[in-house]
Amino acid sequence: MLFPSRLLRPLLLLVLLGEGSVSAKITVESNGEIVLPAADCKIAEGSVTANFKAKRWGMYSLSVNGGGSPLEARINGEAATRKGKGTLGDFYLKKAGNCVIELKGATKGVTDLHLKPACEGTPVVQKPGEAIELDAKDAVVEGVMLRYEPNPKKLCLGFWGNAKDRPRWDFTVKTPGTYEVILTQGCGRGAGGSAVVLETAGSALEFTVKDTGGYQNWVERPLGKVRFKKAGKQALTLRVLKKERGIMDVRRIVLKPTAK
Repeated sequence: MLFPSRLLRPLLLLVLLGEGSVSAKITVESNGEIVLPAADCKIAEGSVTANFKAKRWGMYSLSVNGGGSPLEARINGEAATRKGKGTLGDFYLKKAGNCVIELKGATKGVTDLHLKPACEGTPVVQKPGEAIELDAKDAVVEGVMLRYEPNPKKLCLGFWGNAKDRPRWDFTVKTPGTYEVILTQGCGRGAGGSAVVLETAGSALEFTVKDTGGYQNWVERPLGKVRFKKAGKQALTLRVLKKERGIMDVRRIVLKPTAK
């Protein structure tokens, strides 16, 4: 069977190009992770350079698939702020916008780079019998807009405009038992009313964001009680159920030991 030449030309072009010629694209996952495929990087002998735009400032953990050891990394000309287990370290992006990752060393075989939002502080470990204090800087942000604001007047999680974003605190409980949950939040005038749920230890405490007349007008709000049945690692998240005009800024969450 003969095909018209006008049909054969596009088919021949596809065969010549092949699947490998289609460039992959930099993506930003819903949890804020930035994925940079090697196809969109500049690769030379012993080096890989990647350019991207960060939507938010903050701490990120850099990992690489492929390559070997030793492998060193810099972002915007700066080395890692701290070392990371199984990663190339944690890097602090001072501002959103254009950024450059540079890899040096055993870069042969690198297939993709991953930048994942990381904790600005450290995972919290309870002192036996005492309250568990979860400050904003100790949260891991899962999202694309929410971030920790280090301004001394703020020291909070802010820019919470995306209802899919959420903060997560990882912590270790030393003393099992019942704890009262107290949230310190602020919200701009006329921007309250969002429905949020706090989830930890199998409990879900739903509440409505309170208008405090300003995002840094802080109020402490008792949300209810949760029970940790045993000592060990736990996680606590805040998740938006329904967004109104604004969500809120969060400064800290305190879990206070209490009687049953």
